[in-house]
Amino acid sequence: REFQHCNKTLEDVQKSLEDYLQTKRMAFPRFYFLSNDDLLEILSQTRDPHAVQPHMGKCFDAIKSISFGEKAQRATILGYNDPKTESVALSEGV
Repeated sequence: REFQHCNKTLEDVQKSLEDYLQTKRMAFPRFYFLSNDDLLEILSQTRDPHAVQPHMGKCFDAIKSISFGEKAQRATILGYNDPKTESVALSEGV
């Protein structure tokens, strides 16, 4: 009986998690290219913009990585790089 209750609770948690991830994917459709694990990793580190780096190639075909500023500008996006190391600098940091 205890096991069945725990199993039901687990199913409810999984369903809620799927619903939550679906809302994030609907808000930003590129998230559909990520597995649940990858998306959870990004969402769990929202204060660290560098956490998206390993997943850029899965979301965008022509972007391998993002160029960030240094020190005080660490969270500022300065440009992006393609898989063949060509870089595109943004006119203003984001």
